[in-house]
Amino acid sequence: MPEFDLIIRNGSVIDGTGAHAFPADVAVRDGRIAGVGGRVDGEAERVIDADGLAVAPGFIDVHAHDDDAVMSTCMDFKLMQGVTTDIVGNCGTGMAPRDPARPPMPGVNVVLGASQKGDWQTFGEYLDAVERADLAVNVGCFVPHGAVRYSALGMERREPDEAQLARMRDAVAEGMAAGALGLSTGLIYPPGAFARTEEIVALAAAAAEHGGIYMTHMRDEGERLLEAIEEAVRIAREAGLPLEISHHKAAGRENWGKTEQSIALIERERKAGADVNFDAYPYTAGSTILAVMARRPEAGPDSVIVSSVRGKPEFEGKTLAQIAEMLGVPAEKAAQRVLEADSSAVAVFFMMDEADVRRVLAHPLCMIGSDGIPSPTGKPHPRLYGTFPRVLGTYVREERLFTLEEGVRKMTSLPARRMDLAERGELREGFAADIVVFDPETVDDRATYEEPRQYPEGIEYVIVNGQVAAEGGKQTAARAGRLLRRA
Repeated sequence: MPEFDLIIRNGSVIDGTGAHAFPADVAVRDGRIAGVGGRVDGEAERVIDADGLAVAPGFIDVHAHDDDAVMSTCMDFKLMQGVTTDIVGNCGTGMAPRDPARPPMPGVNVVLGASQKGDWQTFGEYLDAVERADLAVNVGCFVPHGAVRYSALGMERREPDEAQLARMRDAVAEGMAAGALGLSTGLIYPPGAFARTEEIVALAAAAAEHGGIYMTHMRDEGERLLEAIEEAVRIAREAGLPLEISHHKAAGRENWGKTEQSIALIERERKAGADVNFDAYPYTAGSTILAVMARRPEAGPDSVIVSSVRGKPEFEGKTLAQIAEMLGVPAEKAAQRVLEADSSAVAVFFMMDEADVRRVLAHPLCMIGSDGIPSPTGKPHPRLYGTFPRVLGTYVREERLFTLEEGVRKMTSLPARRMDLAERGELREGFAADIVVFDPETVDDRATYEEPRQYPEGIEYVIVNGQVAAEGGKQTAARAGRLLRRA
């Protein structure tokens, strides 16, 4: 019987730590890395020749909205990018907790592509459902503040009373005890937007008691970006836990360049003792529910592409200006017409400057998160299919914004350590065998705003917990993913 299940030979190993690449073999046995060295002796059931290719830890998508998709789809849009671990429950939006006496939380089925199927109520029961599913990738979960608040107050725009706040704290504590990674907020989305700072501090403190972190889509990413960072730091400091700022950006032309100030503020707060990191996606456009952004200054008719509209596929892939022309209405009326057809329509918003994107991506505190919305129909933002190859192709190989080793670190060990994902994120003996083999000369995203559902180039093999999950541009039948509960 062969000593190893798999040996990857002759590759250039990028171990995830940021250290220089080195020639080595990687051996796998029982879902774990059994050896990394210049020449691994022994036989294996399968040998992959990685001559001319890079061998790296599987990528970790630190900001995903696949809470339902991890259970209901094959996750090809992530796996084919080299993603082996998906972090869900972001922006305060998620599948649990939920009160069976209330209708589903507004917007959840849009942002998460969620079916709402499942008999769970508590967050722990949701985690159990994830664990029972045939997972294509590993999954880590945050307790979503919006869902917690909705289960206690619905969509009421007020402070919780003492009993309601206690109920919310108990819900966060229950989720953390079950293995959640921390607490997330989405402070531009109702009902999370209705929460005062003190409420979030109280709930974050419950997460802190279990060793969690605070992940936030802040209250503002434009005009009041700096004030939003100050609030996020205050919450983390008073609650006593680390802070992760989601999809850090400066939105709106009038705020372009402000990431220079925001990063300087983050660095000052770190020197003062705050434990702060941030993540970003490699695009100048974001994507969310049209109704949330329709009246904001960055939502001009030429800078918004409608992604998905139920019952109106002819709107999808077109700008608001093009839809206005199609309907024969003034440009400023186009968003209203789209929302009349579908109040939950999703759109892409071109609102960032390339210089800001580059500045954020290049910073050593920045990790990579796609923020993709897994829409089953329409034309989603291309980040859903292309984020990680785009970093490696555009920003590493073409722009030389940072080294290949640093690019891999941002996708592997940095998020693994931040999220306390034990024995993941590095190619090290004894660690989980989550591995991606790619061609650094050809890796690139193919997803575009016009045709987003395209797999990338240059991702040759993706291995999840020791099983080959994708090779040669095709997904295999392997379903080797696992639920990653907080260590």
